[in-house]
Amino acid sequence: MKKLPLTKRNYEAAKDFVFEKWRERAAEEVGREEPTDLTGACKFASLFAKEIFGGRLRGNQEHQWLENSEGVIDLTDAAGVDLPAGEIYLHDPEFWMNEEHRDSMESVKPRVQRWVKEFLGSQ
Repeated sequence: MKKLPLTKRNYEAAKDFVFEKWRERAAEEVGREEPTDLTGACKFASLFAKEIFGGRLRGNQEHQWLENSEGVIDLTDAAGVDLPAGEIYLHDPEFWMNEEHRDSMESVKPRVQRWVKEFLGSQ
């Protein structure tokens, strides 16, 4: 799949799209409040960004993001992450892709793939 260049326009479009999809996901769950930001969406957002822009997924127990030749790509802007600024983007290889994390990542892939298809179809 061809990746989009990481331009300000493409980044903002991807971020807005993921936020709208995050809001739609919340509406699927009875009683869940409508989100005001992308808190809790880092798995979805980082997998989405990887498919759109390319790069390498990185993360720690609190947060995950994408890195490529442009640097850190975080469509969530670390919303809701409770770490000091200097620790937000520290990759933890001991945590990364442990069995629980890997299973969690696998569980969101189908939805992210649908989002990617829809997003790229609108570009």
